[in-house]
Amino acid sequence: MSRFVGKVAIVTGSSSGIGQAAAVLLASEGASVTIHGRSADGLKTTENLILEKGIPSERIVSVQGSIQDDKVLTDLIHKTLEKFGRIDVLVNNAGSGGLPGMDRSSIEAFDFIHSVNIKPVIQLTRLVEPHLEKTKGNIVNVSSIAALLPRPGAENYAMSKAALDHFMRSRTHELAKKGIRINNVNPGLVETNFHLQMGISEQNQEKFRKGYSKIIPMGRPGAPVEIAKPIAFLASSDASYITGVCLVADGGVCQFVNKPEYE
Repeated sequence: MSRFVGKVAIVTGSSSGIGQAAAVLLASEGASVTIHGRSADGLKTTENLILEKGIPSERIVSVQGSIQDDKVLTDLIHKTLEKFGRIDVLVNNAGSGGLPGMDRSSIEAFDFIHSVNIKPVIQLTRLVEPHLEKTKGNIVNVSSIAALLPRPGAENYAMSKAALDHFMRSRTHELAKKGIRINNVNPGLVETNFHLQMGISEQNQEKFRKGYSKIIPMGRPGAPVEIAKPIAFLASSDASYITGVCLVADGGVCQFVNKPEYE
């Protein structure tokens, strides 16, 4: 497939996981990509994965730094325009559920999580808007089914994703008048290092994965590429009449009803 030939995409948080898979997929379908992350090693891995697809380095821009840094946000826009001259797709993927040792129900966690999951999305959307208006481009935000289901003990993360969903819906009408589409993808459990970055041990992460898989109708976590594909769909002309939606990719969790036990 070559749905993105001649297009330019920015993918935040693309040094690993879903963002990495999305950047590689978009590039493999013809896009020039700006990749971003905090980890230099992770960004190099993403770049190598793209190069392994036979894609020349001239179609890659790399921006390293925290998504909370205003300069990083402006660099994402300016370096992309400097290299490629246009922007067609913004994938807001960078996110966090908290730092190691942080009480994820605390006000400290609320401030941190929203400063990563919400504020940069609002800022980048405003920065990229005039450029997407020129190309009639679009935005895809990576949300979570945590926005749709109660998450005791992780309410700050869940609230940030619910806010992300509502931000998307709130901007849909105004952006549509400028020819810009905006949508969200809401993944369920995906095999990434997300929990490790929060300081959860590999042992506890595996325990969580096995327990959670029992409530997934498809019986397993998703792979990053299984979320990258819905992202690419929404970003492509295949979704030209779709805006303002949350596309759930969770293996059926949101439709799951636990059967009562009978004697």
